[in-house]
Amino acid sequence: MSKLSKFIFEVIFLTLVSSVFFSCVDEGEYASGDGVSLSFDNDTLSFDTIFTTFGSVTKKLMVYNNESKPLKIDYVKLKNGASSFFRLNVDASTDLVVRDVEIGAKDSLYIFVRVELNPNDQSNPLLVEDEIIFGFNGKTQRVLLHAYGQDAYYHEPKHYLLSENPASSSGYDTIWYSLAEEGGDRSGCLVNGNEITWKNDKPHVILGTCVVDSAYTLNLTSGTRLCFDKESEFWVYKDGTLNAVGETSMPIRFESMRNDEHYASTAGQWGCVRFIAGSKDNVLDNVIIKNNIIGVLVDTCVNQSPTISMKNTRIENCSYIGVYSRGARIEGQNVIVQNCGNYTLALTMGGSYEFIHCTFANYWRYATRTKACLLLNDYYVDVNYNVQYRPVDKADFYNCIVYGSLAEEEIELDLLEGGISRYRFENCVLKSKDKSLDGNFVSCIFADPLFKDPAEGDLRVGVSSPAIGAGNGAWSYGVPFDINGVYRPDPPTIGALEYVEDSERGAKRAFQRR
Repeated sequence: MSKLSKFIFEVIFLTLVSSVFFSCVDEGEYASGDGVSLSFDNDTLSFDTIFTTFGSVTKKLMVYNNESKPLKIDYVKLKNGASSFFRLNVDASTDLVVRDVEIGAKDSLYIFVRVELNPNDQSNPLLVEDEIIFGFNGKTQRVLLHAYGQDAYYHEPKHYLLSENPASSSGYDTIWYSLAEEGGDRSGCLVNGNEITWKNDKPHVILGTCVVDSAYTLNLTSGTRLCFDKESEFWVYKDGTLNAVGETSMPIRFESMRNDEHYASTAGQWGCVRFIAGSKDNVLDNVIIKNNIIGVLVDTCVNQSPTISMKNTRIENCSYIGVYSRGARIEGQNVIVQNCGNYTLALTMGGSYEFIHCTFANYWRYATRTKACLLLNDYYVDVNYNVQYRPVDKADFYNCIVYGSLAEEEIELDLLEGGISRYRFENCVLKSKDKSLDGNFVSCIFADPLFKDPAEGDLRVGVSSPAIGAGNGAWSYGVPFDINGVYRPDPPTIGALEYVEDSERGAKRAFQRR
C-alpha cells in the first residue's frame, strides 16, 4: 500500500470511528419525560468551620443516572453564580455554567466542590449557603451547600533560622517562624512590657512555627483556640514562659485547622508544643492538645523549678508520642494522655516527675502498636556512641492509671543497672506483670480498669472497675476535683476521672465537649 493510500485509509477509518462515537446518541435516545430524575449520594453537602481566606478541603458529590438510557443535563450551575463562595469542578470544567453534561445509562458523575471565604471581621461563625442547580428535560433539581466560616487571627512567619540536618542537601533546614508578641490587634495580641496576652474572641491560626521569645510570658485565657496548619509548631524559648489557664467549661485548645468530620480525630496533622531547654514556670491548666505528632515535647531543665506544670489537661491522638520529656521536670495533676502511635508518656534522659490522679491509656487502632504506654529511661547515647548516664531524680505516680491494648506489659523501665534512679507507683492501676513484692509498687492493682469505651476515647470507669474507691485520700486532698470538676470522695477513684453513679448524662456530656 502506498503512503498516499495508507493516509487515505487512516482518514476514512478515523472518520468512520468518529461518526460511530459522536452519532451513537441522538436527541431522541436520551432519557426524557417527567419521571426521569437524578439521584445523589447527599442532598446536602456540608463543610465544617472554614477559616477565612484559607479555603477548605475539597468535597465530592456523586450524581447518578439510574435510567436505562443516557441522560443529558443541559446545565449545571450555582444559584448565586459568580458571587457564590463555592466553586465547582464538573467533569473537569470549572466554568460558572457547565453545559451539555452527559451521564451514561446506569452511570454516575463526580462533582468536586470547594468553598472560599473572605475576611468578615466577625468573631462568631457565619453560615454560607448556596445550591447546585441541575437543569434537564425542562425541569431542575437542586443540592444544598452550606459551610460554617469564621474569621481568625493569623500568625504568619516573617523570620527564619537554620537548623542542622545532615540528611538535607544543604546540611540545614530552614525554619520559618513568627513571634508571639508580634502583630498587635491584627494578630489579637496585647503586649504590656514582657507580658503578652492573646485575645480569645477569635481563633489564632498558626502558620509555620510560633515562638514565645526569651524573657516573654504569653498568657492564654479560657476559650482561646490555637489552630495549626500542617507541620506547624508552637515553641517556648529559653527563659520564656507559657501561662495557659482555662476553665473546665471553656478549655484552651491546641488543634488542627482541619475541623471537617474526617479530620476531627485524625492524628499527625501538625507538629508539637515544644518547651525548649531553659524555658521556665510553664503552666497548662484546663488545656486540650490533640491530633498532632508529639503532644508536648519538653527539653532538659536547667533550674530547680518545674519546666512545666500540667493540670486538668488532655493530650490525645498523637501519631508519635503524647508527652515526651528529655530530662525535664514535670508535675501533672488530672492529666489524661491517650491514643498515641508510640509511647503515651516517654520520660527519657533522667529528670524529675510527679503525677497525681492521672490516666495514661493507649488503645491506638490505626496501626500495630509495639511500644509500651509508659517509658522511663535514665541515659542516652551521644554522637560518639558513648552512653551518658542521667539519673531519674524521682518518678512518682500516685492514684494513676497506666493501661492499654498491648497483650501484657505497658510499663517499660529502661534503667541502667547499678544506677540511682528512683521511681514509685502508689495506689495505681497498672497493666504490668504483678510487682506486688517490688517495693517500688505500693498498694497497686494489676487488673483491667474497665474503661467505658477506650477505643473512642471515653476513659470513664464502669461500675465494676477495681479503680473505684481504691485511691489514697492523702493524695486527692490536694486535688479535690477531677478533670471534669467532679468532687472526689475519700477514698477516691484512681485516675483523672472520678466514678459517678449517674454518670451516663453529665460525664458523657463532659466527654463529648472535647
